[in-house]
Amino acid sequence: MEYFNLLQFKKEPFSNSPEPEFLFTSSQYKICLQGLELAVRLRRGLNIVIGAVGTGKTTLCRKFIQNLSAPIESDSSTIETFLLLDPAAESRLSFVKAVASVLGISNISGDDQEWQIKEIIKRFLFERGVQDQKNIVLIIDEGQKIPDDCLEILREFLNYETNSFKLLQIVIFAQPEFRKSLAARANLLDRVNYLYHLQPLSFWQMKAMIKHRISFASQDPMRQSLLTFGGVLAVYVATAGYPRKVVSLCHQILLMLIISGKSKAGWFLVRNCVSKTNGRTLRRVTWAMLSFLMLAVLLISTVFYLNEPKNHGNQIQNQRVLSSMDSYKREPFSPPPTEMDSVKTSEKIAPPAEMDSVETPKEIPDYLGKIAFKKRMTIWQVLHIVYGEVNAESKQLIVAANPLIKNVEYVHAGAVIQVPSIQEKAQPLKKDTIIVSLENGKELETIYYSFIEKKDMVNMPALLLLSFWNKREGRQFSIALDERFMSIEAARDAIRRLPAEIAASAQILSQWDGDIVFFNKRFLQ
Repeated sequence: MEYFNLLQFKKEPFSNSPEPEFLFTSSQYKICLQGLELAVRLRRGLNIVIGAVGTGKTTLCRKFIQNLSAPIESDSSTIETFLLLDPAAESRLSFVKAVASVLGISNISGDDQEWQIKEIIKRFLFERGVQDQKNIVLIIDEGQKIPDDCLEILREFLNYETNSFKLLQIVIFAQPEFRKSLAARANLLDRVNYLYHLQPLSFWQMKAMIKHRISFASQDPMRQSLLTFGGVLAVYVATAGYPRKVVSLCHQILLMLIISGKSKAGWFLVRNCVSKTNGRTLRRVTWAMLSFLMLAVLLISTVFYLNEPKNHGNQIQNQRVLSSMDSYKREPFSPPPTEMDSVKTSEKIAPPAEMDSVETPKEIPDYLGKIAFKKRMTIWQVLHIVYGEVNAESKQLIVAANPLIKNVEYVHAGAVIQVPSIQEKAQPLKKDTIIVSLENGKELETIYYSFIEKKDMVNMPALLLLSFWNKREGRQFSIALDERFMSIEAARDAIRRLPAEIAASAQILSQWDGDIVFFNKRFLQ
């Protein structure tokens, strides 16, 4: 008999295999999966997920592949995924051969040189992507093992494209040391479309993960947890919320429950399990110290839990749209049931009359504004959202603007950073460019956090945070749809497809003045 049958499980709840159905979709996993899937379906090129050992990258990778296998009616092409598990290679030639093998390319001889194999791969991608209308996705696990000179090969693969899309989508899952490889290759870093950093689970997320696994594997999905609250606290103290450690420890706890004939694991039982697996570390911690640590964990986790938006399935609760001072006078989008002509279109950007007396700088300011960091935020995330790109230059500028930052890879919650404007990259829009704006304001931080909330809402299309400036109004910020529209009617159609609470305040903006410059490179491309 399988051991888990003794506890009325239909399968092992804490297997160390990367089973995608066991993935607990916490807020960060959901955000990461949505961002990756959207990037792949839009054929944006290179996407990277970075996380420490045990943060769930491999399980997330398998879930991502599973999600891509589900067809979507709006897709014009079928997605084909190819997984490279070990990208370590002795040479560039070995690496291109490994990629060709993973793609299923068999017409390669032992005498073929690197350039010949790359040409074969290029022809393969063109045939599959253009003639067969396939969306080819190469997923690389353990990305930190990619030799530095082989990263240049990946960059070359990203150059294989038509006028409309890239022929190969690349998704890399890697450990934190991969950041150094990226930072050393600005030309590759500049091509990263989506970059996400995985963090350990919070106490409440870990508790929900354990409950999810037990419920999914149990013969009775409604059964109560096998751990008391004190037991869960002890698990969190021992694992710090790293999913792999949690799974490993919970497996030992189940075995101990069977041996001891108990139905629930409390603080003492969990402690005994930890002592057996890592006794030398735990014996240095006295019971008084452990009690203090557990109480501190509970208090800190509770604070973050109360300030975190809750996600339950596909229902996003407590969604709030921050209202900031609107810098434009617009009529809201609220068409009557039978008449769509009530959509008002801006003919020209102009400041409200009540702001005419406000002095604004005559030259582009050095900074776009300030952002106070919250838990799990990164400099990389800010660069990607504000500038639309992450590269060595923008990284150096933000470090220079914030000399108090000692470690650019980690900025603690509560720290306030200045976001420079990078004036040399500011560019105007064509006058007839049409965009759909969901929210406007003059404070970067307010729009930034509103953008974070909006982009993760259910049924929300891709969004951009636009920063722009002109002599009349100074700095302005807008949350806009990541699309330039060819006509007002097309923009109206896009608004109709938005969630009702967002569509009600959406605005169509066009007729841009020549002295308005934008800072988001991704939108300007």
